[in-house]
Parts: sequence; structure tokens; C-alpha cells
Amino acid sequence: MGLAASQGRLLLLTARKSDLEYRTQDISQQRLTLASELETVASEYARKTANRQMKLTRTVVQGQANQTQTVNLTYRNLMQYGVDEDGGTNSIYRIRNASGKLVVSNSSELPSNSEEAGYPNGNGNVSTVTVQNNGNQAIVSGTYNGQRIYEVYVVDSRLSDTSESENYFQEGLRNGRFIIEQRMLVDENGNLIGNDEADTTTTMSEWNPISWSGMTEIQDTYYTDDDATAQAEYQTATARVQAQDKKLETDQKQLETQHKAVETEYESVQKVIQSNIESSFKAFS
Repeated sequence: MGLAASQGRLLLLTARKSDLEYRTQDISQQRLTLASELETVASEYARKTANRQMKLTRTVVQGQANQTQTVNLTYRNLMQYGVDEDGGTNSIYRIRNASGKLVVSNSSELPSNSEEAGYPNGNGNVSTVTVQNNGNQAIVSGTYNGQRIYEVYVVDSRLSDTSESENYFQEGLRNGRFIIEQRMLVDENGNLIGNDEADTTTTMSEWNPISWSGMTEIQDTYYTDDDATAQAEYQTATARVQAQDKKLETDQKQLETQHKAVETEYESVQKVIQSNIESSFKAFS
């Protein structure tokens, strides 16, 4: 092979090497993307098989007998349970957020007067409590039986009965965004009494934060209804990703083999060119 032909061949081999290297890098990037996708699939599978759901167990009257009923824990269900426990129209539970404000699910739950706020005047109770309700929040302030009162109510529409409200409320309890408070009744001597013993002429209310994990009515258990679907999705996605990666691995090995062959020929042509140059110098020396 002459010098000109060798140089032409060397240029072709250089271009071929560059193309093979680019294609190999592209495949490497695709395999990295697949590896990242596989991590995402695994994380999603772990999340779905480790998700939990809170249940609320309550006793309801059915005819002449009491029956136990278990429902998903939502803001609405907890408030209704509190009303049933009270035996009246007010719930013995309320929710406070991490900012210290009382939370309701819609504007209709905001108190409009002192009685709705739980501070009635009369029957032995002395209330100077006033309520400022602008439709989005309510500020309750004043005194009740000599005690200073100041509360702010805000609306959190995400607690309304929607497909997302259940998870939102339950996660809020788990991470401390929401705190359950329970109304405790005390008599004129400051002794705690049951709700069924309440006497409006002598009874005052105290609200105390309670831990949801300590409430026997609430159970936090693994949610397994979606585990079979999650496993099927995981297996399908894993098989697809692994098949794609296997093909890319085969293509990558082929490119590496071709690259090695091109490098070998490239070195051989370089030696031929070097030999031709040395021969030319000898001829003219």
C-alpha cells in the first residue's frame, strides 16, 4: 500500500473509530437511564408494599344492640365519631395544625358566635367571648368563666371528602402537621368527669392534645389491597428494563469488538506509513 493510499485509509479508520466511540457512549448513557428507571420501579414497589392505612373503630347502636364498625380514618369520620361520643351536636375532638391554629374542612364549620365556638353564656357560665368570622377564618377572643380565650380557626379544604383527603389527613397525623385535641369536662372543683355526667351549670371544657397512636379507636396497619397489583407491575417493569438492558449490552459488546479491530488495523496502517516514510528518507539520503 502506497503512502497516499495508507493516509486515506488512516482517515477512514479515524472516522470509523470516532463513530464507534460515540455509539458506545450513547449505549452507555441509555443503560444508565435504564438503571435509574429500575431504581424508580423498585422504590415505587417498596412504597406500595409498605404503605399504611389508619382505621377508626367505633361502636354504633343497631336496634337494641351495639355493633362495632370500622371505617377509614378521615377528618369527617373522626369529627362524626366525636359527635356520637358527645351525644349532642358538638364533637369531643378537634384538629390543630402545627402553626397552632384550629383547622376545619370548610367555611360552614367556622364558628359564627360564642356558643358555636363552645363558650355559651348563661346557665352559670359567664362569657364575653366574641367571634370574628370572615368566611375564610374565624377569630375567637374574650373571657369565659374568668379564663382568657383566644383561638384562630382556618379552613383547609384538603380535609374535605375527596379522593386525596384521607391520605392527606392520615399523613398529617403521622408527621405532626395535625394534632388531635380532645375535650375534657371538669366540674366546679376542677375534677375530670365523663361527657355523660356534664352539667352546663357547673361544667367547663378543657381541650387537651392527645396522641393518635395512643387512641384505642385508631389502628395504623399495612394496606395490602394493592400489593398484588404492585408486584405484577414491578415484575413486568423489571422484565422490560432487563430485556432492554440485555440488548444494549449485546450491542455494546459488538461495538467494542469492532472498535478493537479498527484500532488494530489503525496501528497497522500507522506502521505502514512510518515504514514508507523511513524508506523515502533512505532513498534520498
